[in-house]
Amino acid sequence: MSDTKIVINDLLAGINHPAPSATKYRRLEKYLSGLIGLDAARIYTGYVSKAGNMTVRMTQSSRAQQADLLIALIPYPHEYGASVDAARSVVRRTGQPILLVQQDEGSSLVWMPKVVLTGPASAASQALVEELKTAFPDLVAEPVPGAEHPLLNSLTLDQVMVPEASPAPRVIPTLKIDARTRRMLKNAIAAHKAIMLVGPPGTGKSSLVWEVIREVQANPADYEMEMPHELMTVTADESWTVRELIGGDTIDKEGSISFAPGYVLQAIQEDKWLLIDEANRADMDRIFGGLLTWLTGDSMESVTVGRAAPGDPTEIRLGWAESPESISVTEDAGKVDEERLRTTEYKAGQEWRLIGTYNSLDAQRVFRFGLALGRRFAQIPVAPPEPVLFRELFTERTEKLALAEEQLGEVKSRVARIYEIHYASPETAMGPALFLSLPQSVTVGLKSPDAPLAALLAEAYLTCFGPWLARLDDVTLADLGTQLSSPNALGNEWDWVNQQLQHIR
Repeated sequence: MSDTKIVINDLLAGINHPAPSATKYRRLEKYLSGLIGLDAARIYTGYVSKAGNMTVRMTQSSRAQQADLLIALIPYPHEYGASVDAARSVVRRTGQPILLVQQDEGSSLVWMPKVVLTGPASAASQALVEELKTAFPDLVAEPVPGAEHPLLNSLTLDQVMVPEASPAPRVIPTLKIDARTRRMLKNAIAAHKAIMLVGPPGTGKSSLVWEVIREVQANPADYEMEMPHELMTVTADESWTVRELIGGDTIDKEGSISFAPGYVLQAIQEDKWLLIDEANRADMDRIFGGLLTWLTGDSMESVTVGRAAPGDPTEIRLGWAESPESISVTEDAGKVDEERLRTTEYKAGQEWRLIGTYNSLDAQRVFRFGLALGRRFAQIPVAPPEPVLFRELFTERTEKLALAEEQLGEVKSRVARIYEIHYASPETAMGPALFLSLPQSVTVGLKSPDAPLAALLAEAYLTCFGPWLARLDDVTLADLGTQLSSPNALGNEWDWVNQQLQHIR
């Protein structure tokens, strides 16, 4: 067996392959990076226990979606043939090359690189194959006919790929975010363990986080990091307790009560950053508990967040690792009354991040953060884009609408004016998302010759903004209505909108 194959086997030895950690193959990826001259951040490794899981393992992760080389570890020889067929389907779909590494049975189990499947012919793919064959002379290279050209993977903060239900990601247009906001967020991610994006709905807070994730994955060094990172996303809810966020007692499969990790511990165990969307929907002051001490990050001392079971002195602890990676370890804690105890400790790596989004417009109606909790987060204001930026965004998003030039001009003028009116007051300013949904509804309505454009716009506005309008105080609503009644906004249609609100309240 060649030296390179020996090293690969050593790197894969002792790994718990089914474990959820997203970083368990980083050492392998770094080694291959040195062999083939490909950035380790552009290599993604997945464990494929059966052929039917190939598509999910090779396409679901955001890192996998923009990798320049996918590696599929096939543990069972009887799955190899079907796994190759499944991998060909993935290459046809994504255009990304896949290296299949199979665990052969014999006197000992060894991992053997078998075949590299490649997509559309290019100088880059040819160079990659040559490097791989130099490292592994017995490797078979197979081009896959009919493979699509790979998606652009040189993504920046102005090009974001948002995961969908289908494995293939979707490229969406640029977020119109103030350059200083982007810079503040970038610096905060590099320097702080916990970051909160604060702003009204529709400003793109969650999308901005995904943009950052893509940039970190493409070039970690831009964020003063060593590794690319993945993201776990959860949406806060008013029913949350300490159990959801950190963990707590639950009934296991055997009917016994034991500790189950919450979202923070799960994210650390999988070494993924955690995004808590709409964080002020939950009473974080009440449920953060020991996280307040832990988030200071000033000490490597860990905090106890639970016990293995009621009456069991075995501790579940939360701490920080000295390395960039997060780990979950169970250690011998000695004996108490002749009973051997073990401590499970979740250690967040120095590059682990907790990110939240906070809807400032609803701050008075849901939960607010106290000072003790608020100071644990670097807080980044994400304001609605200025009207001039909104007009640029509106033009980008509506250029393909099936509207006559005159109709499109009127829709653009009215929606831009409605946005300006909202933007003018802190009580009513909102991000562009809802406003950008108005033209599509109007376009559909104009297929009927009897529907006036102004009426269709008012109906679309009520549909999108009605629940929020119904919660405004009378003075704010009256001031907003006065402005929206202008002829270049909703005009007389505002009276109809206002009348309908009584049925929503």
